[in-house]
Amino acid sequence: MYEQFFGLTAPPFQINPDPSFYFESKGHGSAHQYLRFGAFQGEGFIVVTGDIGAGKTTLLRALLAELDPAKVVAAQIVSTQLEAGELLSAVALAFGIPCDGMSKAKLLVTLEAYLASLATTNRSALLIIDEAQNLGPAAIEELRMLSNFQFGSRALLQSFLVGQPELRDILRLPQMEQLRQRVIASCHLGPMDEAETRAYIEHRLRHVGWNNRPAFADNAFVAIYHWSGGVPRRINMLCSRLLLSAFLESQETIDAARVDRVASEIRAELSGTDPAMQPEAAPGKPASATHATFTEPAQATSATAKGKSPPFDAKPPKHEGNAESHLRPVLIAPPNITAASGAYLDLNLPCSPPPEAGDGMPGPLLCVAASQAGVVVMSALLRAFAQREDLPRTVLVQILAHDAIEDAELAARNAADLDLPYTDFILEPQAQTVAGRLAEVMATFAGLLNQQRPSAVILSGDEAAMVVCAVAASQIGVPVVRVDAGLRHGDRAALRETNRVLIDHASSLLCAGERPALVRLQAEGIPANRVHMTGNPWIDAMHQALPRSVPPDLTVKSHGVPSDILTHPRGYALVWLEHALEGDGVKVLTELGSALRRISKTIALIWPMPAALQAALYANRTSAEAQSSTIATMSSLSYLEMLGLMREATCVLTDSGWLQDQSAALGIPCLTLATQSERLASIQGGTNVLVGGSIRRIFREMSEILDSGDKPSRLPELWDGHAAERIAWHLSNWLLARQDHAFRAYLERA
Repeated sequence: MYEQFFGLTAPPFQINPDPSFYFESKGHGSAHQYLRFGAFQGEGFIVVTGDIGAGKTTLLRALLAELDPAKVVAAQIVSTQLEAGELLSAVALAFGIPCDGMSKAKLLVTLEAYLASLATTNRSALLIIDEAQNLGPAAIEELRMLSNFQFGSRALLQSFLVGQPELRDILRLPQMEQLRQRVIASCHLGPMDEAETRAYIEHRLRHVGWNNRPAFADNAFVAIYHWSGGVPRRINMLCSRLLLSAFLESQETIDAARVDRVASEIRAELSGTDPAMQPEAAPGKPASATHATFTEPAQATSATAKGKSPPFDAKPPKHEGNAESHLRPVLIAPPNITAASGAYLDLNLPCSPPPEAGDGMPGPLLCVAASQAGVVVMSALLRAFAQREDLPRTVLVQILAHDAIEDAELAARNAADLDLPYTDFILEPQAQTVAGRLAEVMATFAGLLNQQRPSAVILSGDEAAMVVCAVAASQIGVPVVRVDAGLRHGDRAALRETNRVLIDHASSLLCAGERPALVRLQAEGIPANRVHMTGNPWIDAMHQALPRSVPPDLTVKSHGVPSDILTHPRGYALVWLEHALEGDGVKVLTELGSALRRISKTIALIWPMPAALQAALYANRTSAEAQSSTIATMSSLSYLEMLGLMREATCVLTDSGWLQDQSAALGIPCLTLATQSERLASIQGGTNVLVGGSIRRIFREMSEILDSGDKPSRLPELWDGHAAERIAWHLSNWLLARQDHAFRAYLERA
């Protein structure tokens, strides 16, 4: 109707799938490559899921159009309301095999013979099941049985399962375990982002000879995206009506006002309400919330948040103003928090519950670090998250300790060393007491949750601030993802042990880094579907940072330590006390100081320490005693400096859990200066030995290390440097399940 008026050769926005209009967005391109890979492999299952109208059928038809029929014989089943017995007949008919009156046994023999005949002529068979979410478990099991057909060592059938997100729920059932093992690739086709939506519209228009008639204003593309949520079928429906509207009114331009009006009409038609009764939408904005892709949020909170996090080589912008202003909280007036680099949080932000599921665009992943170890592990996680197009953007939050000047400088240095994307928010509590600082963290973090509306909060560590963040998120319904879940030593009287338990039980998704942690979580009654064994992401971070670790000679030189500390005949031991000031700190420091002085007569010690520990040592008059020709003390080190010292050390003396793990992964003997440890994997099979504060035990273990030069160990399970990737994969599936539920709720309301 409008094609001739605008000089188009055909309707550009037909609802029916047409492979000639295929547009390769990032998501479609990824799915396309998966399907090509599957067709090339010729075995197993490829699973592609996508929301209603996401373009699955168009993608399939585009793939079929490029397959060589002389090499691949493809059969497609679209109507899948079939029982298990009916499915076999449908497969046979799809391949052109008559099967009337055949028994199941004969049908299977006939199918196998046909597929084998294809193999003898160097052709492969491809079965495509569209709308596969309608198949029951029994029918899918029949498909798995067909995948057993072989000709020699060659599989006879390759299957694509394509369907709506419910298909993943079916495949997660316990009885689907055997089929899951045969899935060689899986992907989800989400909506397009704003830029892709514009490119998609222009692509379809140009395909039919569009010459900028009608013209689309920039704000029209924005409005189309917000109304459609980037879903191709909704875009087609809306754009077709826009062209018709412009034609009927003889208009040559489509702007946001027209988009809002037409979209409101469509919404009213679908809901059966009077469009005059619909709330008026602001230009370029929908009258009510729409669903958007998890790959790239439709609405960002900052100029830098239009898509994924910045590349890891991106440098943070320089802070304006003097240095003093950077060290104090800068109040940001609600309701618009901006994610400027290193922006400090307003402690007076209002707090209100986040929207209902599906009511608004997917929020970011709020990744929180409250220690040097937290920053290190987040470096691995953020890298893994950035590699997945199906995860939301990330927002990095750092919570600084009360000695903020030193911590702020060290945090900035670690972020730069680890190629972290710039920190979006730095939370620096100013109260003089622990309770006051935690209250500030609670108020500030609750305000941040209210403003960012995150899809999830990612937590790592056992600091009290992490408990506060977990509680704040849980109270307003924001799910918590726990990275180092299940670490326990069994003493509930210890503050950090209580912290770990509280954070774990407040979390919706728990990723355990070692087998004992998984067992502990199961014993505590946490449902198995919330817990996953992923491996240790600290090991990932270590492997990524090792090539850039600082050589020990450069570290000691930069800290004013004589270089002969490195030339001791027995090498040196690296000392790092992270929790020495907790509990009965004075007594612990006195005993450890005495033990370390005696050890230094046998082996040189390099002892970096934070300012608080230095002050405590000085106050107890042990600082001067600690200094000797074989004990080198220095201020806190960056992670790359610490890693460089650790990899060259004869052994490590520490009470730090993450240092225990990394020394075990490096094969460096580690003496844990504590009576108990939550890091059981590195004790049971690694290089870590629990020695407490016993001078006799320390000397016995040290003598064994110095005499043997090594300590037998084995690398714990899944400490392979790919834990962060597994966490990202589980997080993607978990978010997808939540998104599916929210999207279905949205469709029911729409």
